[in-house]
Amino acid sequence: GMSALSDLIEGGMSHRDAVAELFKQNRHVIFTGNGYSAEWPAEAAKRGLPNLYNTPLAAAKFNSPENKKLFQDMGIFTPEECDARADVMFENYNTTLCIEAQT
Repeated sequence: GMSALSDLIEGGMSHRDAVAELFKQNRHVIFTGNGYSAEWPAEAAKRGLPNLYNTPLAAAKFNSPENKKLFQDMGIFTPEECDARADVMFENYNTTLCIEAQT
């Protein structure tokens, strides 16, 4: 991510070479097919990528210890702020589900 890019540039690599290096390292995650097709889950598994296909899975991953550490290290969110945001995500999901079920 941006932290890795920043490290490369601050280490003396040119902007172009740093971006090219990150692209080379992360090319395996680029999927140009239909992400909604049955093809995607199999392709994601083959590439070792998570397939967060619903809101509860995505919110839980957002609030994982590894992501809390990343957000804290980059000065974006404290662990408590991550907890609060995840709570809001789950509450919003539950509220929307209840509204849709009642209409």
